[in-house]
Amino acid sequence: MLRLSLVFALLATSGVQAACPPVRIGYMDQDRPPYWLGKGAEVPDPPGVAVDYLRAAAAAAIPCPVQFVRLPANRLRIALQTGAIDYLPIEERAELPTEVTLPRDRNGVLDRSRAVHTSIIVLVRAADQLPADTVTPRYFQGRVIGVPYGAPYADTLRDAGIKVDEGGRDLESNVGKLKLKRVDGVALTVGAVSDMDQAIAERYGTDVVRLRVPLFSSNIWLATNPAYYTAHRDQVEAVWTWMATHQQELNSMMAKYSRK
Repeated sequence: MLRLSLVFALLATSGVQAACPPVRIGYMDQDRPPYWLGKGAEVPDPPGVAVDYLRAAAAAAIPCPVQFVRLPANRLRIALQTGAIDYLPIEERAELPTEVTLPRDRNGVLDRSRAVHTSIIVLVRAADQLPADTVTPRYFQGRVIGVPYGAPYADTLRDAGIKVDEGGRDLESNVGKLKLKRVDGVALTVGAVSDMDQAIAERYGTDVVRLRVPLFSSNIWLATNPAYYTAHRDQVEAVWTWMATHQQELNSMMAKYSRK
Protein backbone atom coordinates (compact mmCIF):
# COMPACT_ATOMS: atom_id res chain seq x y z
CA MET A 1 0.00 0.00 0.00
CA LEU A 2 2.86 2.36 0.90
CA ARG A 3 4.60 1.53 -2.38
CA LEU A 4 1.40 2.29 -4.30
CA SER A 5 1.05 5.64 -2.51
CA LEU A 6 4.63 6.55 -3.46
CA VAL A 7 3.91 5.70 -7.09
CA PHE A 8 0.85 7.97 -7.10
CA ALA A 9 2.84 10.75 -5.44
CA LEU A 10 5.58 10.50 -8.05
CA LEU A 11 3.04 10.52 -10.85
CA ALA A 12 1.34 13.58 -9.38
CA THR A 13 4.67 15.38 -9.04
CA SER A 14 5.71 14.59 -12.60
CA GLY A 15 2.29 15.76 -13.81
CA VAL A 16 2.72 19.14 -12.12
CA GLN A 17 6.21 19.52 -13.58
CA ALA A 18 4.97 18.62 -17.04
CA ALA A 19 2.11 21.12 -16.75
CA CYS A 20 4.46 23.86 -15.55
CA PRO A 21 7.67 23.88 -17.62
CA PRO A 22 10.37 26.45 -16.84
CA VAL A 23 9.69 30.01 -17.96
CA ARG A 24 12.75 31.37 -19.79
CA ILE A 25 13.81 35.01 -19.45
CA GLY A 26 16.51 36.04 -21.89
CA TYR A 27 19.10 38.77 -21.52
CA MET A 28 22.39 39.80 -23.10
CA ASP A 29 25.65 38.01 -22.38
CA GLN A 30 27.57 41.24 -21.69
CA ASP A 31 29.10 42.45 -18.44
CA ARG A 32 27.39 45.74 -17.62
CA PRO A 33 27.58 46.32 -13.86
CA PRO A 34 25.60 46.74 -11.75
CA TYR A 35 22.75 45.51 -13.99
CA TRP A 36 24.16 42.43 -15.74
CA LEU A 37 27.30 40.81 -14.30
CA GLY A 38 29.66 38.36 -15.97
CA LYS A 39 30.13 37.36 -19.60
CA GLY A 40 29.02 34.39 -21.65
CA ALA A 41 26.19 31.92 -21.14
CA GLU A 42 26.63 31.33 -17.40
CA VAL A 43 24.49 33.31 -14.95
CA PRO A 44 26.86 34.30 -12.11
CA ASP A 45 26.12 34.73 -8.41
CA PRO A 46 25.38 37.53 -7.80
CA PRO A 47 23.91 38.03 -11.26
CA GLY A 48 23.32 41.80 -11.25
CA VAL A 49 20.53 44.03 -10.01
CA ALA A 50 18.46 43.72 -13.23
CA VAL A 51 18.36 39.93 -12.87
CA ASP A 52 17.44 40.26 -9.20
CA TYR A 53 14.58 42.58 -10.16
CA LEU A 54 13.26 40.30 -12.91
CA ARG A 55 13.57 37.32 -10.58
CA ALA A 56 11.43 39.13 -7.98
CA ALA A 57 8.82 40.01 -10.62
CA ALA A 58 8.70 36.39 -11.78
CA ALA A 59 8.44 35.04 -8.23
CA ALA A 60 5.47 37.31 -7.56
CA ALA A 61 3.51 36.44 -10.69
CA ILE A 62 4.74 33.19 -12.29
CA PRO A 63 3.90 29.85 -10.64
CA CYS A 64 6.47 27.88 -12.67
CA PRO A 65 10.26 27.61 -12.30
CA VAL A 66 12.16 30.48 -13.95
CA GLN A 67 15.31 30.03 -16.02
CA PHE A 68 17.56 32.89 -17.14
CA VAL A 69 19.11 32.51 -20.59
CA ARG A 70 22.10 34.62 -21.70
CA LEU A 71 22.60 35.16 -25.42
CA PRO A 72 24.44 37.58 -27.72
CA ALA A 73 22.42 40.76 -28.27
CA ASN A 74 21.80 40.02 -31.96
CA ARG A 75 20.21 36.63 -31.15
CA LEU A 76 17.83 37.67 -28.40
CA ARG A 77 14.92 38.97 -30.48
CA ILE A 78 15.08 35.93 -32.78
CA ALA A 79 15.02 33.68 -29.71
CA LEU A 80 11.92 35.48 -28.43
CA GLN A 81 10.21 35.35 -31.82
CA THR A 82 10.82 31.61 -32.22
CA GLY A 83 9.86 30.76 -28.64
CA ALA A 84 13.37 29.75 -27.52
CA ILE A 85 12.82 32.26 -24.69
CA ASP A 86 9.53 33.54 -23.26
CA TYR A 87 10.42 37.02 -22.00
CA LEU A 88 12.98 39.62 -22.99
CA PRO A 89 13.74 43.15 -21.69
CA ILE A 90 13.33 45.52 -24.66
CA GLU A 91 14.39 49.14 -24.66
CA GLU A 92 12.18 51.78 -26.25
CA ARG A 93 12.99 52.80 -29.81
CA ALA A 94 11.40 54.87 -32.55
CA GLU A 95 9.91 51.78 -34.19
CA LEU A 96 9.29 48.93 -31.79
CA PRO A 97 9.43 45.42 -33.30
CA THR A 98 6.07 44.08 -34.44
CA GLU A 99 6.92 40.49 -33.50
CA VAL A 100 6.80 41.17 -29.74
CA THR A 101 3.96 41.89 -27.33
CA LEU A 102 4.21 44.82 -24.90
CA PRO A 103 1.79 46.15 -22.25
CA ARG A 104 -1.03 48.33 -23.56
CA ASP A 105 -3.60 50.44 -21.79
CA ARG A 106 -7.39 50.20 -22.26
CA ASN A 107 -7.15 52.25 -25.45
CA GLY A 108 -4.48 50.01 -26.95
CA VAL A 109 -1.76 52.61 -26.42
CA LEU A 110 1.69 51.49 -25.30
CA ASP A 111 1.65 51.61 -21.49
CA ARG A 112 4.74 53.41 -20.19
CA SER A 113 3.52 53.16 -16.61
CA ARG A 114 4.41 49.46 -16.78
CA ALA A 115 7.95 50.06 -18.00
CA VAL A 116 11.19 50.56 -16.11
CA HIS A 117 12.10 54.21 -16.60
CA THR A 118 15.68 54.83 -17.70
CA SER A 119 18.13 57.53 -18.80
CA ILE A 120 20.81 57.51 -21.47
CA ILE A 121 23.99 58.87 -19.88
CA VAL A 122 27.33 59.71 -21.51
CA LEU A 123 30.86 59.00 -20.32
CA VAL A 124 33.68 61.28 -21.48
CA ARG A 125 37.41 61.66 -20.96
CA ALA A 126 38.23 63.52 -17.75
CA ALA A 127 41.15 65.13 -19.58
CA ASP A 128 38.68 67.01 -21.80
CA GLN A 129 37.64 68.98 -18.69
CA LEU A 130 34.07 69.57 -19.81
CA PRO A 131 32.12 71.97 -17.54
CA ALA A 132 29.70 70.41 -15.05
CA ASP A 133 26.78 72.22 -16.69
CA THR A 134 27.53 70.91 -20.19
CA VAL A 135 24.26 70.41 -22.08
CA THR A 136 24.98 66.92 -23.33
CA PRO A 137 22.71 66.76 -26.43
CA ARG A 138 23.95 70.16 -27.60
CA TYR A 139 27.65 69.43 -26.97
CA PHE A 140 27.57 66.28 -29.09
CA GLN A 141 26.12 67.95 -32.19
CA GLY A 142 28.58 66.90 -34.90
CA ARG A 143 30.64 64.80 -32.48
CA VAL A 144 30.86 61.00 -32.25
CA ILE A 145 29.24 58.87 -29.53
CA GLY A 146 30.06 55.22 -29.11
CA VAL A 147 27.03 53.06 -28.33
CA PRO A 148 26.71 49.31 -27.65
CA TYR A 149 26.08 47.21 -30.74
CA GLY A 150 22.37 47.17 -31.52
CA ALA A 151 21.52 50.08 -29.20
CA PRO A 152 17.88 51.01 -29.95
CA TYR A 153 18.53 54.75 -29.61
CA ALA A 154 21.22 54.92 -32.33
CA ASP A 155 18.81 56.27 -34.94
CA THR A 156 17.44 58.82 -32.46
CA LEU A 157 20.96 60.14 -31.93
CA ARG A 158 21.58 60.37 -35.68
CA ASP A 159 18.31 62.23 -36.17
CA ALA A 160 19.51 64.70 -33.52
CA GLY A 161 22.67 65.44 -35.52
CA ILE A 162 25.01 63.24 -33.49
CA LYS A 163 27.44 60.89 -35.22
CA VAL A 164 27.20 57.31 -33.96
CA ASP A 165 29.78 54.55 -33.71
CA GLU A 166 27.92 51.35 -32.89
CA GLY A 167 30.69 48.88 -33.63
CA GLY A 168 31.59 48.26 -29.99
CA ARG A 169 30.19 45.05 -28.54
CA ASP A 170 30.31 46.15 -24.91
CA LEU A 171 31.38 48.83 -22.46
CA GLU A 172 35.05 47.79 -22.49
CA SER A 173 35.44 48.16 -26.24
CA ASN A 174 33.64 51.51 -26.30
CA VAL A 175 35.68 52.96 -23.44
CA GLY A 176 38.79 51.71 -25.25
CA LYS A 177 37.71 53.80 -28.27
CA LEU A 178 37.11 56.75 -25.97
CA LYS A 179 40.63 56.55 -24.55
CA LEU A 180 42.07 56.31 -28.08
CA LYS A 181 39.99 59.39 -29.08
CA ARG A 182 38.13 57.45 -31.75
CA VAL A 183 34.86 58.59 -30.13
CA ASP A 184 34.08 61.69 -28.06
CA GLY A 185 31.77 59.97 -25.60
CA VAL A 186 30.18 56.63 -24.69
CA ALA A 187 26.41 56.27 -24.20
CA LEU A 188 24.86 53.86 -21.71
CA THR A 189 21.36 53.06 -20.48
CA VAL A 190 20.89 53.32 -16.70
CA GLY A 191 18.06 53.45 -14.21
CA ALA A 192 19.13 56.26 -11.89
CA VAL A 193 21.77 58.46 -13.52
CA SER A 194 24.34 57.65 -10.81
CA ASP A 195 23.88 53.86 -10.88
CA MET A 196 27.11 53.12 -12.75
CA ASP A 197 29.32 55.74 -11.08
CA GLN A 198 30.90 53.25 -8.70
CA ALA A 199 31.55 50.65 -11.39
CA ILE A 200 33.09 53.26 -13.69
CA ALA A 201 35.34 54.58 -10.92
CA GLU A 202 36.48 51.06 -10.00
CA ARG A 203 37.30 50.17 -13.61
CA TYR A 204 38.72 53.40 -14.98
CA GLY A 205 39.73 55.48 -11.98
CA THR A 206 39.68 59.19 -12.75
CA ASP A 207 40.26 58.80 -16.50
CA VAL A 208 36.54 58.59 -17.36
CA VAL A 209 33.71 60.68 -15.94
CA ARG A 210 29.94 60.94 -16.43
CA LEU A 211 28.35 64.08 -17.78
CA ARG A 212 25.75 65.33 -15.31
CA VAL A 213 23.01 65.93 -17.91
CA PRO A 214 21.74 62.74 -19.66
CA LEU A 215 21.09 62.65 -23.40
CA PHE A 216 17.42 61.80 -22.88
CA SER A 217 15.02 59.56 -20.95
CA SER A 218 13.73 56.21 -22.14
CA ASN A 219 11.92 53.04 -21.01
CA ILE A 220 12.47 49.29 -20.86
CA TRP A 221 9.62 46.78 -21.02
CA LEU A 222 9.60 43.07 -20.36
CA ALA A 223 8.33 41.83 -23.72
CA THR A 224 6.94 38.46 -24.71
CA ASN A 225 5.84 37.04 -28.06
CA PRO A 226 2.22 36.96 -29.28
CA ALA A 227 1.84 33.17 -28.96
CA TYR A 228 3.12 33.13 -25.38
CA TYR A 229 0.91 36.07 -24.44
CA THR A 230 -2.17 34.37 -25.86
CA ALA A 231 -1.44 31.17 -23.92
CA HIS A 232 -0.46 32.89 -20.64
CA ARG A 233 -2.28 36.21 -20.71
CA ASP A 234 -3.06 36.42 -16.97
CA GLN A 235 0.50 35.52 -16.00
CA VAL A 236 2.05 38.08 -18.36
CA GLU A 237 -0.32 40.83 -17.24
CA ALA A 238 0.49 40.03 -13.61
CA VAL A 239 4.24 40.41 -14.28
CA TRP A 240 3.66 43.77 -15.97
CA THR A 241 1.42 44.96 -13.13
CA TRP A 242 4.03 43.98 -10.55
CA MET A 243 6.60 46.04 -12.43
CA ALA A 244 4.22 49.02 -12.49
CA THR A 245 3.83 48.94 -8.71
CA HIS A 246 7.39 48.03 -7.69
CA GLN A 247 9.55 50.57 -9.50
CA GLN A 248 11.31 51.44 -6.23
CA GLU A 249 12.44 47.84 -5.74
CA LEU A 250 15.40 48.56 -8.02
CA ASN A 251 16.71 51.20 -5.63
CA SER A 252 16.65 48.89 -2.61
CA MET A 253 18.20 46.03 -4.59
CA MET A 254 21.00 48.33 -5.75
CA ALA A 255 22.37 48.45 -2.20
CA LYS A 256 23.48 44.82 -2.58
CA TYR A 257 25.92 45.93 -5.29
CA SER A 258 27.16 49.09 -3.57
CA ARG A 259 30.47 49.35 -1.77
CA LYS A 260 30.05 48.64 1.93
